[in-house]
Amino acid sequence: MDNPVTNNPTPKKKRKFYTSEIVLYSIFGAIWLFGFVFAILGVCAYNVGKLSVNPLYNLEKQFATAFHMNGVMDFRLWGTLVMVVAMIAFLIAIYAYSLRASREEAAERRRKERMAILMDFDASKDAATKAPSEEAKKDEVSK
Repeated sequence: MDNPVTNNPTPKKKRKFYTSEIVLYSIFGAIWLFGFVFAILGVCAYNVGKLSVNPLYNLEKQFATAFHMNGVMDFRLWGTLVMVVAMIAFLIAIYAYSLRASREEAAERRRKERMAILMDFDASKDAATKAPSEEAKKDEVSK
């Protein structure tokens, strides 16, 4: 008995990848990576050395003053927020392009079904028109 998982007689056709899809995945991946680096820098800022001489902690203070915030701009928090936003955008892109691919696949399947129906209709018309003429030829030959 054949295993249906390993011996698939009709392998599934791979879907088409669009250039815009790859570009969006790359952009959102780069944004997520930027947030990840920010989060790591934030962890390092609070865990490396004394806060008074720590350059990462001083950078957090400078960012806070640049954005007119009081205190410290915590890189851990901002990095995590950037990662979450980038991941949500990435998932939206995946959903949009998979929906697009399934719609195109359904349209192609409907087109093939219509063509098969038309081909069957044409074949039945051809058979109906050819059958009487063949019988007539047989009658003529037998006379």
